[in-house]
Amino acid sequence: MNWFKKLFTKPKPRESDSREFLQNFMPSAEKVMALANEEALRLNHNFIGTEHILLGLVKLGNGMAANVLAKFELNLEKTRTEVEKIDGRGPGRKITFSLPYTPRVKEVLKMARNDAKLLKHTYIGTEHLLLGISSEGKGVAVMVLKKFNVNIEQMRIEMLNEINPNFLSSDDGQKKSS
Repeated sequence: MNWFKKLFTKPKPRESDSREFLQNFMPSAEKVMALANEEALRLNHNFIGTEHILLGLVKLGNGMAANVLAKFELNLEKTRTEVEKIDGRGPGRKITFSLPYTPRVKEVLKMARNDAKLLKHTYIGTEHLLLGISSEGKGVAVMVLKKFNVNIEQMRIEMLNEINPNFLSSDDGQKKSS
C-alpha cells in the first residue's frame, strides 16, 4: 500500500523550486523575476544571478526600486552593457525555460524577505529585492552598481527613504532633511 499512499501525497517543493522563493511577492516583484529570466536568456546564461535581477528592476522602469535606481542614473542599456562586460555571453544555444537561481540569488531573496519582515511588510516588492541585493553585497549586481560609482549604503538609505520618507537616516536620530 506504500505506492498507493505516494500516489495521493503531494510532493514537498524542492529548494530549487522558484514558487517557494516567490511566496508573498507583489505582481511587480514577480514581473522583475520574469524579466530577470528574460535577461538571462537574452545573454544565453543558464542561471539567474543578481545581475539579472538588477536588470529586471531597471527594465521594469516603475516602482520604488526603479525610482531609486533612476536617482543613480542607471538605465537599461548602460546596465546591460556592464553586465555583459562582467559575465559575457553564454554559448549560442537558446534555452527556453525557467532558469534556476544561483545560491547568491537565493540569499538575496532570503534577505529581501528578512528586510520585509523588519519593515513589518507582509509582501515582497521591488523595494525589498533592491534591499536584498544591497544586504547581500557581493554579487555581480553590486559589482555593476559600484562600476557606476553607486555607494551601496547610500542606495540602501535612499531605498528606505523611498519606502518611508520619515526613515531615520543618521545614527543620532535626526530625520533626514529634504
